[in-house]
Amino acid sequence: MPKPYAARAGRKAVRYGIVIRGSIGRPLVGQLASMRVLEGPEETTLVGDIVDQAQLHGVLSSLSKLGVEIVSVNPLERQNVDA
Repeated sequence: MPKPYAARAGRKAVRYGIVIRGSIGRPLVGQLASMRVLEGPEETTLVGDIVDQAQLHGVLSSLSKLGVEIVSVNPLERQNVDA
């Protein structure tokens, strides 16, 4: 599978944690499919590598289309996340 354009252009991915209220249905598709899902009692965190702002906006758009409430979007330190 070819790398996304941004990765080929030498941009490094940033790991993000996206917190949503409640849980998210499975299976996840599209850009969400590669994200790790950490479910908690009231919130769910999606963790994944995002290479640029366009991809981040695509992920957020996908979540919006699913009708979930986005609580926060945060870049994460790689050593602070089990990958």
